Amino acid sequence: MAKREDLESRIHAELADREKVGRQVLVTRILEGDELGPLEELFFFTDPSAFVGLCTDTLRSLEGVTSSSSDDARERVIRFAADLCIWARSYVPEWRLRGEVDGNSALHKDQLEELAVGGCALASKLSLAAIGPGERVVAGWRKDTVARLAAESIADPQAGADALVGDRVDTYVTNMSAALAGSNVRRIAEMRARGESPTDIGNDYAAFLDYAMLVGASFVTCNPPLVDMAWVADPERWDPVVDRIVRENQGATSATLATKVTLEIVLANMRRLRPVFLVTAGRTGYVSLQVNPKNHDNATAMSREAEGIYADLEKRLGGGVPNVVFKLPATSAGLAACRALTRQGIGVNITVNFGMFQHMKFAEAIREGEALVSAITHMSGRLAFPVRDELLGKSDQLVRKGIDELQAREAAAWSGVAVLKRLQGLMTKRDYDFGRVKPLVASLRVYEGDAYKGLPTGVPDISEVIGTGIITIFPNVRHAFDALPAIVLSPRKVENPVPDRVLEILGNSEIFKQAFHVGAPDWLEGEDDRFRPDRVLRLDDDAAVIEWLPVKNTIAEFCRSYDAFVQRIETRREVLGGPSDLLAGR
Repeated sequence: MAKREDLESRIHAELADREKVGRQVLVTRILEGDELGPLEELFFFTDPSAFVGLCTDTLRSLEGVTSSSSDDARERVIRFAADLCIWARSYVPEWRLRGEVDGNSALHKDQLEELAVGGCALASKLSLAAIGPGERVVAGWRKDTVARLAAESIADPQAGADALVGDRVDTYVTNMSAALAGSNVRRIAEMRARGESPTDIGNDYAAFLDYAMLVGASFVTCNPPLVDMAWVADPERWDPVVDRIVRENQGATSATLATKVTLEIVLANMRRLRPVFLVTAGRTGYVSLQVNPKNHDNATAMSREAEGIYADLEKRLGGGVPNVVFKLPATSAGLAACRALTRQGIGVNITVNFGMFQHMKFAEAIREGEALVSAITHMSGRLAFPVRDELLGKSDQLVRKGIDELQAREAAAWSGVAVLKRLQGLMTKRDYDFGRVKPLVASLRVYEGDAYKGLPTGVPDISEVIGTGIITIFPNVRHAFDALPAIVLSPRKVENPVPDRVLEILGNSEIFKQAFHVGAPDWLEGEDDRFRPDRVLRLDDDAAVIEWLPVKNTIAEFCRSYDAFVQRIETRREVLGGPSDLLAGR
């Protein structure tokens, strides 16, 4: 059983052991094709006092050797210099360079901008001097941007990518810099950097983490559909990985192959977030990995799966503490697995989670454990839509109370926010350590049209809960939120109450009342009888919890998505001529 102090000590030791490379080593790595590693060394593991000088010397050395280098090497230098500029103008410097570190003063933004200008100038100069490499870099950016914008659900990803990337290196750098500077999501992350808000930003996707980190993301949420989407979004990268796993594990069950493929995609995201995890001493920088959703009623199976994956990740990280938390369902079996894992210092993230009767039980269990960080996911939109449908089904009754359809729709959009605010308030009252037990809002929705014109923003699941632990954002929601005109963002908005009229309308929904009602007798202080449901739900009433509409719908969708993911793996196995095992269950 790992104690928190032991985990923290191991993280500090790994941070201290990170290689502090010199200029020549960085140059060699870049020329050989490792552009990301040197960027991480510079931005996360270089003392702020040495950062500008080392970057400047590196750029100067790269310029000096490029004239005699191959086209491939020139292409790598162009990409590195452009990325150095973009990183310098992004959120990334806030993790280590912009705050005081070990008594060293922060870098000023002017210093970063001067460096960014130098990086852009070198990238532009080399691209004009070597047309072929420059064109290939721009083509690569355009391809990547099309895929990202498709995930963000914009109407014409190709046109959007053409406009953003343009046909010159400096055009792309300028446009990317402007997009990052205007991001509303980044504004939330910067509140955290300034100490005004504790909210971390998550990427609710298993791909496109590079862009999300530029606007402040430090957490990744995964589940079967998201892992499958990552594979579909980048088949050139993941098809060979899946094929290798299938070849190396002939005769393995579908469930085993699904775990191994998931692990590869999760590990790629873990490595990308590893620098954040280390420099924050394990406070953030985690990837959430969901155990087999078909085992939602089997605590032993979930615990064993998580323990096995955790041990494998420790080995693959060279003995380092895995920056992973395991997604468990908010069922009674999930609670038993949560206790078993957190006692060992293994973090969890509770999913399929909508109501106070679920939230508080898991918060209590996590607080008793040894994990450095765990999350309690509140699936806001997956609660709001069943509440909306229930209210609309009672339209005749509501009209007699003076509530029209538009008011019902707007109130339903507040329902997930209302429960999250209640969770935050009760945890505050009971003195929970929000650094260890983090409320996390997920399953966000974008509300558009006349029915929602009374909402503070079209994404209340973000704007109205700033100040909670983590807000994890799907790409299309991030795009919509960043596209909003200048809006006022309050760093502690989660502490503001929901409008009384909204709660009055929501009191007509049995589903909402079941979610909002705390349930356990020892937590009932201040309980409002208006929100006592006809049937009070309790976590140990397995049948009622599994049949509760938000839980039932979500588990069913996760299982269908898991089966689709397994079927995709089996299709690859059939292509390779191996045996097929479509039994994706236990």
